[in-house]
Amino acid sequence: MGTVNITPAKVEVSAAAVEKVNAERAALRTKHGVRIVTAPEEGDVLRYAAGGIYGFTYAPQTLECGLFIKGGYLCFEMHKLTDNSVYLLVTVTPEMKQKLEAATDLVEIEFFPEAYDRAQDLVALPYEKLSHLKPPNRDAGNKIKGFYQPS
Repeated sequence: MGTVNITPAKVEVSAAAVEKVNAERAALRTKHGVRIVTAPEEGDVLRYAAGGIYGFTYAPQTLECGLFIKGGYLCFEMHKLTDNSVYLLVTVTPEMKQKLEAATDLVEIEFFPEAYDRAQDLVALPYEKLSHLKPPNRDAGNKIKGFYQPS
């Protein structure tokens, strides 16, 4: 029996969209005052890690994940600020961004780790406002579904 490839096929996204998302990531890193995790910190459980860091993970549905220096294909970026608040950086479709901005009560959401198909708007979701996050869907750009409670 052969091996099974669980990596989804790449979906073409314009270079301009990728550059826009990358520039927004860099701006958020500065705004949040975070630095990349160092080699000795790499893999530490996010819940217990010191604040002021960011890194990459494939398992953002739990604060028990480790953060890593290098982000692979369809890997999520997470920030832990100096006040220990956590943000998950994700891309969403224009419709999902509107839904998030208009939310006044619990809403079901879905998001991606990077620009994927029509999901080209970067947002920083406060982790404390997220609940019931499902593991990433490997067949659909590592899309995650869950719930967002705005207040």
